[in-house]
Amino acid sequence: MSTMHLLAGWARVCRVGARPSVMAGVLSVVMGLGVSLGCRQVVAEPLDLILMDGAAIERVRDEIQSGQNSAAIEALEVLKKKANASLKEPMTSVVNKPQAPASGDMHDYVSLSPYWWPNPDTENGLPYIRKDGRVNPEREKYDMPALDTMSRAVWRLGFAYYFTGDERYAENAAERLRVWFLDEKTRMNPRLKFSQFIPGVHDGGHYGIIETLRLRWVPDAITMLASSDALSDDEVTALRQWFGDYKDWLLTSDMGQQELAGPNNHGSWCAQQIVLYARVVNDSDTVRRICETIPARIAAQFEPDGSQPIEIARTRGLDYSEFNVRALMDLAYMAQTVGIDLWHYETADGRSIQRGLDFILPSMTGEKPWPYKQIKTPKHEMFVQGLRRAAIGFNAPVYNDAIKHIPTSDESQIWLDLILVLPQDFPASE
Repeated sequence: MSTMHLLAGWARVCRVGARPSVMAGVLSVVMGLGVSLGCRQVVAEPLDLILMDGAAIERVRDEIQSGQNSAAIEALEVLKKKANASLKEPMTSVVNKPQAPASGDMHDYVSLSPYWWPNPDTENGLPYIRKDGRVNPEREKYDMPALDTMSRAVWRLGFAYYFTGDERYAENAAERLRVWFLDEKTRMNPRLKFSQFIPGVHDGGHYGIIETLRLRWVPDAITMLASSDALSDDEVTALRQWFGDYKDWLLTSDMGQQELAGPNNHGSWCAQQIVLYARVVNDSDTVRRICETIPARIAAQFEPDGSQPIEIARTRGLDYSEFNVRALMDLAYMAQTVGIDLWHYETADGRSIQRGLDFILPSMTGEKPWPYKQIKTPKHEMFVQGLRRAAIGFNAPVYNDAIKHIPTSDESQIWLDLILVLPQDFPASE
């Protein structure tokens, strides 16, 4: 075999990510010829992910390639279908909105507070009034839908690329990332000064920071694109810097500090975002500092029976109770990297993440009716993600078994069989 053929084989291995044994064989032969190789990420190295188990994801990909995991193969077909749909969606940017915010800068993210509506008692509708749990359709005119489209497309395309090696997915995801984060003409400023504005009340509030949790899976999607040439090393560095800059804004701005101090799910998700973005830029000091505050949050948010008074007072109490628990479980997962165990933290009178989950579990599965307000159909798709996270974090089959009793969609297969994968030594159902 010629050196040229071996080099072509190595390029293909780097691009699609062969199994470690294959890569090792190709590498040893080519290096024996004294050929210098360039590949930005050797996929045989551990996949360093933030919100997922890289080793488990690699194992599933190997099982798909060898035809040994029928459930994952079926889930991949679902993911490919959704990724193909994302290929056809338009590129989105914060500069495509009807008018600039108070800063005059179209690069500033703007969104309307979701539960605020025109005042029927005034001629101009100002000031807007609150209708908790009922989303004003005017919200669609601003940047939140564009952020949602970009984030959803990037994670679908990035994950689909990792499992298939199809460069169409990598190239489209890379272009979306450039448009949203990097291109000087279209990029978003790494701040949220004008999120969730309320007409006649204020130009932006700290509550809007929760909207960027839509970026939750984007950093890991970027990592999954690493074996493609669709993004250069400099672009990957610039993307990580954007997340680092946003993390710094959350930590230092008045709005970020107010949101982090929130006693409900807003504070939990702000903490989750700060830790997530700190992980992106390897800021372990910030990861540790924020995670060390979470026990006090758990003690304040939960009652000894697991109820969350602030969340159950809402018009969608079940959704918000689960939403807060999910944020805390994300934090527990990431806290493990700095040696902090939030999974098993418990106050002297029994307040804990697990107690909070157990309080809502019977209503999540439909075993018992939710005894408080829930004016809309619960977000079952999110319940699936949370329960699988809980099953792995607590090493408890009861949470995985509960998924069987929750209405699921085809996208549930993606989360269960490709992304939040059970470890091989997960205990059998009791």
